[in-house]
Amino acid sequence: MLDTRPITTNFPGSVSLFPNKQSAIPAQAAANIARLLPDHPMVGITAWGLDGLEVVGWSSRQAARLEQAITDFPDSPGMDVIRTRRRILITDLAEEARWREYCAHLREFDVRSLYCHPLVSDGQVLGLLSLYSHRTNAFRAQG
Repeated sequence: MLDTRPITTNFPGSVSLFPNKQSAIPAQAAANIARLLPDHPMVGITAWGLDGLEVVGWSSRQAARLEQAITDFPDSPGMDVIRTRRRILITDLAEEARWREYCAHLREFDVRSLYCHPLVSDGQVLGLLSLYSHRTNAFRAQG
C-alpha cells in the first residue's frame, strides 16, 4: 500500500557531488524510490522555485520525458499539486477529463496511471514527486 501522508523535508542544504554538473542526489533518490515501491513505477522529481518548475531527478529516461511534460503542459496535475499543495491520484488516464491534453500525451508513452505528491517544507511547496505506471489502478491511497 502507498502511504499518502504529505512528505515534509527539512534539509539544511545539499552538496553537489559533481561541482560542474547538476546534483546526482535527486536522480539517485528517484531510482531508489522506483526500486523500493511495488511494481517499480517510473519516478520523477521536480523542483519549484522562482524560475518555475525544473525536473531534477528521474528513475529512467522515460521517466525524465514524462516528468518534463509537467513543464511542457501548463494545465497538468503537477501544476495543480503545486498550486493546491494536495496530492493527485489518477487511476486511469484514459478516463481523466481534467487534463485531457496532458493525459493524452502520457498515454502516447503507454502510461495508464499517475500519482503526484507535493514536497513541502515549513509550509512551502518545494516541488513534487510523481509516480507513473503502465498499469491502470497502480497506486492506491492507504486506508
